[in-house]
Amino acid sequence: MRASGQGREADVLIVGAGPVGLALAVELGERGVDVIIVEQNDRGGRQPRAKTTNVRSMQLLRRWGIAEAIRKAGPLPPDYPSDIVFATRLFGRPLAKFENVFFGYREKDPKFPESAQWIPQYAVEACLREHLGKLPGVTLKFGARLDDLAQDADGATATVMDIGSKQPFSVRARYVVGADGGRSRVRSLLTIRMVGDHAYMGNYLAIFRAPGLTGGHPQDKAISYWLVNPDCPAVIGPMDRGDTWFFSTQLPNGAIPYDPKQAREKITQALGREIEFEILETDTWSAHKLVAERYSDGRILLAGDACHLHPPMGGYGMNMGIGDAVDLGWKIAAVVKGWGGEVLLDSYEVERKPVHQKVISEAAHNYSFVTYHMVNESLETEGPVGEAVRQDVGRRILETKAREFKAIGVVLGYHYDGSPIIVADGTSPPHDDPMQLTPSARPGGLAPHWWMEDGSSLFDHFGPDFTLLVLDPAAAPHAAVIENAADTLGIPLKRLDLAQRELATLYAARLVLVRPDQHVAWRADRLQGDARDILKQITGHTGLASATKIARSGDWHGVV
Repeated sequence: MRASGQGREADVLIVGAGPVGLALAVELGERGVDVIIVEQNDRGGRQPRAKTTNVRSMQLLRRWGIAEAIRKAGPLPPDYPSDIVFATRLFGRPLAKFENVFFGYREKDPKFPESAQWIPQYAVEACLREHLGKLPGVTLKFGARLDDLAQDADGATATVMDIGSKQPFSVRARYVVGADGGRSRVRSLLTIRMVGDHAYMGNYLAIFRAPGLTGGHPQDKAISYWLVNPDCPAVIGPMDRGDTWFFSTQLPNGAIPYDPKQAREKITQALGREIEFEILETDTWSAHKLVAERYSDGRILLAGDACHLHPPMGGYGMNMGIGDAVDLGWKIAAVVKGWGGEVLLDSYEVERKPVHQKVISEAAHNYSFVTYHMVNESLETEGPVGEAVRQDVGRRILETKAREFKAIGVVLGYHYDGSPIIVADGTSPPHDDPMQLTPSARPGGLAPHWWMEDGSSLFDHFGPDFTLLVLDPAAAPHAAVIENAADTLGIPLKRLDLAQRELATLYAARLVLVRPDQHVAWRADRLQGDARDILKQITGHTGLASATKIARSGDWHGVV
């Protein structure tokens, strides 16, 4: 941070210090970019918000060197099963069970280097803040509210109110990013509309402490319990240490949120037994299916919930936002450092918006069959009739909910088709299946994962910027030409020679250029044409500007 008169200066101002703003600050700070983050709230409280950090986010956290810190901050033991149990009530009859949901088992998987982690969002934020404290170029200020924004050709000036002193101050930055949530002040100042369905389902959330509950109920251990009964269909589960649990249930349209007495009654109905517990916090929230009509205006951009909102089923919200932060972060850093062109920033919306639209559709699909849809009045009936109903409901649950808990194709199988900074090779995309991942190095997709002989991940050997994989010694002369061209253009690039036939087969090429975010930018068996042209395109100095215009002008006709 630099001082200038009564104001402050930075390369980037981030509004919002939730997981998206913090992740963006980490990505920028790791690259030597000066960052100021302002946040009007204290980010305290026990509300878990997100609870699953998925395999893609954990992969990115590993890239920053903090995956293990996230694991240690998780409230559940390492051997705790990442399972989900469906039952009539917590002290009721079991209906169905899913194992290894969201791929959270601590086991080595060929598809990714890090399993998912069950951890409340506030604990993830704490880990990110701790890491930011090690980055000298990042300044985080709480109790600071964005009031106004103005921009010109060279940057933007923000007027920020120090809530404690009630004194305004200004921040001058080359770029501003609104990572300030669904009620984004940045988006409001830019008059950018959200398109889709607003508040189509109300929900009630309570955090409660129940001593002895974790080991005192009859169900198998699980990270959450979906409780199906006519009195209070709900989802509950262990959230933090000290027998702290969450409780969530849908509110009928137009219903008034429960008062404390009603909340106790509802939690007791879901549990199926009177026990001692203390309600610590409550909240209400609504599910949305919304995407911003555009993600930027000049030097001001949006990320996370500020530009896309969707139902929580599938655990995509925070994880999508972390993906936004990495995509946008390396691109802003490249431009600030001088080796990236302006098309990089145009590509942000082109790449991320289709992913958001697809994920919103997936989350809405998951939300179409939740606990209250599963209720049958005979579920708790004694005898053969009740048993037959429970078996039938259990079968339906197993058939319909597996996609929500095993959507590896959604999490890792997305592609940045049509991006102006991807060099397409004319190959067809892999089969699109939410529950299947077909590893492919087709440009635009995530680089396929591979475990090395020493037990490390291939991704651990990638450079912080671009990586040139040389998968056949015969391609070395072509690799040298690319290296020299990158050096001439000032593009940071690490060459990684791995003469392994299996890798060359997996990547279907002898030469592969991998971006800082682990997406494949280009691949070929040999260099054809000028290496400088390839490098200029993938770093945003040339590209299909029309692709950006098309992506921004078209309306979204998805699940809205």
